[in-house]
Amino acid sequence: MSRMTTTHRTTRTVLLRHLNRALLGRVMLCGAVLVSLLELLALLEKTTPILNRHLGLKGIVTFALLHLPALSTEILPLAFLIGALFFLTQTALSSEMAALRAAGLSTVGLYRLLLPAVFIVGFGGMIAQYWIVPASEGALTLWWNKTAPPQNHDENAQPLWFRMGGTLIRIGDITESGRTLSNVTLYNRDAHGQLTSTQHATTLHYVNNHWEEEGNRSLILSADHSAALRSTGGTLSLPIAPNVIIRLTQDQPFLTPGQILAILHNGAPASLPRPTYRMALFSPLILPIDMATMLLLALPVIYIPPRTGLRTPLPVYVLAAGLALVILQGLINALGNAGTLPAALAVMSGPLPGILFGITWVLRMEEK
Repeated sequence: MSRMTTTHRTTRTVLLRHLNRALLGRVMLCGAVLVSLLELLALLEKTTPILNRHLGLKGIVTFALLHLPALSTEILPLAFLIGALFFLTQTALSSEMAALRAAGLSTVGLYRLLLPAVFIVGFGGMIAQYWIVPASEGALTLWWNKTAPPQNHDENAQPLWFRMGGTLIRIGDITESGRTLSNVTLYNRDAHGQLTSTQHATTLHYVNNHWEEEGNRSLILSADHSAALRSTGGTLSLPIAPNVIIRLTQDQPFLTPGQILAILHNGAPASLPRPTYRMALFSPLILPIDMATMLLLALPVIYIPPRTGLRTPLPVYVLAAGLALVILQGLINALGNAGTLPAALAVMSGPLPGILFGITWVLRMEEK
């Protein structure tokens, strides 16, 4: 009895390793193909500006490498769906799945055997999105600003607006990796949001860990806002480092959890709406659930009869269901970023339709 139990455990361990290794291999292959295509599209847009800056091949490679982590996390759910679809379809058509089911492996048992791959990809993506992507995108933004010739800055570029506590700050132009700021204005407000004073500097230079200003002038309002006092000189206080200013120019919140919590609770500098930061904090947490949902959507292909071959449209239906779920999640996330839905509800609502649809689909296939 003991020998039979040991043999059973050894067989299960071998099967577990084989299935998860094969699934992870297909996911990595599909992910590499998708990332390559997206990277080529990004380079088509950025190659001309890079060459105009005389950065050459080194600049193209630098952009591609720094942009790679963000692309990899963006396509992760779709890559997992296609990889799982490819793997499960291959096992079904080669009669491997029929042999496993004849040996007593149920659909639920197969799903459980593949969960290690789900957790590896899901938690790996979570770690990358929380810590690797912010570092790479920060380095990319810093490099892009540093390599821009001052005379070639876009005159139509929008100024940077951000808040720091109760103060609103406007920066007209940012150069030299954030060490030179032009047309900087601080709008100081009281606890009720009323404007109390403004400070303006024509230029700020970051030297020896502090800002040196040129052309400072101030406007101080009276308590009842009936009078204003204009003055020149003085000191414009800007307690923020150049790398933080560069980070604020990003269109998306590529931040670590600590940086997001500092913005939400400690008044750290922020240039985006608060719901956007909440979504950035919660979204990576459900990546393992997203991977599990994609695997669930791909499961129906195991019911393809080996003799049918690729004539069945079932893999196409699975892929369409996965794409529809990705689009639906994007719409729900947009509602969360806009503050229409609470961030936690928007994040958790994303994979829910896929889970319900996948369970229903598998149960229908079991009945046939």
